[in-house]
Amino acid sequence: MNTAELPLKLLKEYFGYHTFRGQQQDIIERTLEGHDSLVIMPTGAGKSICYQLPALMLKGTVIVVSPLIALMQDQVAALTTAGITAAALHSNQNDTATKEILNNFKDGTLKLLYVSPEKAVSKDFQEQIDLQKISLIAIDEAHCVSVWGNDFRPEYTELVHLINKSNVPHIALTATADKATRQDIAQKLGLKSAKTFLSSFERTNININVQPGQNRIETIIDYVGAHAGDSGIIYCLSKKSTEKIAKKLQEKSIKSGFYHAGMSGESRQKVQQAFQSDELTVICATIAFGMGIDKSNIRYVIHYNLPKNIESYYQEIGRAGRDGNAASTLLFFSLADAKILRQFIDQSTASEDYKMIQRTKLNRMIEFGQASSCRTNFILSYFGEHRRTPCGHCDNCLHPPKFFDGTIIAQKALSAAKRLNEGVAINALVDVLRGSQSSEIRRKGYDQIKTFGSITDLKREDLIQFIGQLINQGYFEIDFTHYNKLTITPLGSDVLYKGSTVSLTATIDREAKIPAVNKKEHYETDLFEVLKALRLKLSKEANLPAYAIFNDNTLKEMSRVKPLFEKDLQDISGVGKHKISHYGTYFLEAIRAFNQKKIVPLSVKGETYLKTLNMLKIHHSVAKIARERSLSENTIYDHINHLYLNHEPINISKFVSSEEINKITSTWYKLKKTEEIKLLFQALDEKINYGKIKLALSFLKRS
Repeated sequence: MNTAELPLKLLKEYFGYHTFRGQQQDIIERTLEGHDSLVIMPTGAGKSICYQLPALMLKGTVIVVSPLIALMQDQVAALTTAGITAAALHSNQNDTATKEILNNFKDGTLKLLYVSPEKAVSKDFQEQIDLQKISLIAIDEAHCVSVWGNDFRPEYTELVHLINKSNVPHIALTATADKATRQDIAQKLGLKSAKTFLSSFERTNININVQPGQNRIETIIDYVGAHAGDSGIIYCLSKKSTEKIAKKLQEKSIKSGFYHAGMSGESRQKVQQAFQSDELTVICATIAFGMGIDKSNIRYVIHYNLPKNIESYYQEIGRAGRDGNAASTLLFFSLADAKILRQFIDQSTASEDYKMIQRTKLNRMIEFGQASSCRTNFILSYFGEHRRTPCGHCDNCLHPPKFFDGTIIAQKALSAAKRLNEGVAINALVDVLRGSQSSEIRRKGYDQIKTFGSITDLKREDLIQFIGQLINQGYFEIDFTHYNKLTITPLGSDVLYKGSTVSLTATIDREAKIPAVNKKEHYETDLFEVLKALRLKLSKEANLPAYAIFNDNTLKEMSRVKPLFEKDLQDISGVGKHKISHYGTYFLEAIRAFNQKKIVPLSVKGETYLKTLNMLKIHHSVAKIARERSLSENTIYDHINHLYLNHEPINISKFVSSEEINKITSTWYKLKKTEEIKLLFQALDEKINYGKIKLALSFLKRS
């Protein structure tokens, strides 16, 4: 076979895919040529193939450094089910397991060895491995080496020593790296003349939405209800919030759980496994959850609180729609969340330089939440990918903000704040403007100022949004050091005293306008549920994540095509040779059984062969089958031949005697293995029919 064709052959044989995606093939070819690469590729775009496939072609073991134990374990499980030898080495293992894995490495039986960064930089590990047995070093989550990244880990900076010692190609991979981070990665990992492969950061299948942080629980309940049965993640800043939201969803009979650092390791693992196997559909979690999840069918991600930076936000929403199908995200934007995140930064023990970087990144996250233009383009620009064309799949593109003259609203709000000596926060200011009769307002005398009750025609939520816009545009400033009091800026003074005008954007009922996930996919939904149940059963028996057997897209294609034989199953995307041998029979039998139970028979490729097979199983003769099906005997012999070639349990001797096989064999050789059935038929004095000749030849070729 041509060397250039081998990667594509291996891609289908082991991973079940017919073609490479994006820049995968170019990256693999560069690695096979022995060069270093820096790969920036969005979540779900197929980064792992870039080092897993070369592992099958290179002599030795690929070392993969990954900070996420759960992800390592899942990838090892997925590789094992695909027929590729792999193992994971990390600090949570006992000495016996570590010794066994290292022995397998020394014996050369592993194609990939996943190692945690702290393990990879340890003197003990580096003394035990033979560098000559390493074929490639892959550094996953490479942004962790840079202080400019969103998850700096000091041990990553020590990996350069391992890289410098090895004389093999190196590949650094990440989903989130701006220009400064990319430069830092290449430098701090000591990559030699590394070529940067920068894929587009746009995830066209993800709908991006931002709403004001009001009525969050009610909105979430409605949102999750509209996506009934779909898998989703809800991210929260606090442990308390995860438990509260999970409880509210459970009260609505939604299969949900919570996940946070305050739980025992065993409890967290139990929740994670339940989510992976689709026993739980919604997880309410702190940010650590999902980093080790390779689950492809997550349909939505909700941020209950503001993320700390664009990198974190992008990485977290990237956990939705990894299968390429439609997904959606919802971010609740609140300046109160921004205040908490600022406090986290200020109170940390990190260096002032690091704090400055994190404050800058938080400010960009705030700007994203306040943006009135294309949000996707905002993200792309942040990562150094610039364009003018709107994305068409974010809220601002789908429902462009409508501007109006908000000068009077601004003047009333600024005037009220001035008369209150700039001594109240946003909620109190709204109460004054709307004429609240609360005891607190009356006690403090706020009901006596001239602008009390001057804006009674707006809903409270809308007025809060408008004042938020005044803050975003720089007319008000929040004094975080004095109980979030609103102070008037020079721009605000110009509105009050110099006649400056203000534009505001009309409030939008985002709740009603968030598009539901597209479910108009053409496949047999009942069969899909049958196959999902079978997948869950098999995954539990094998102690694997459900998607490690087949992902949802593969099951949907099976439900659409309805393959009945192994040959047809090979054409399904995501079905490789190893998985066919392990799971093919189970899924083919499930599809056949489903087809037979349908009141109205389905139109299925190969169904006619299946009918013949079922009649053979109850010992019908060829003549009887032909008679009952109104077909010729030669057609039935063709069916039997097809079934035999597709490895169905067909006993050839029932249809062709050993004497006939010998005669056909002798004649076939005399005719120099001709493929002309008619010539054989004539050479056999037309005494053995076409069907038997074909069966005998199939028997000879298989033998």
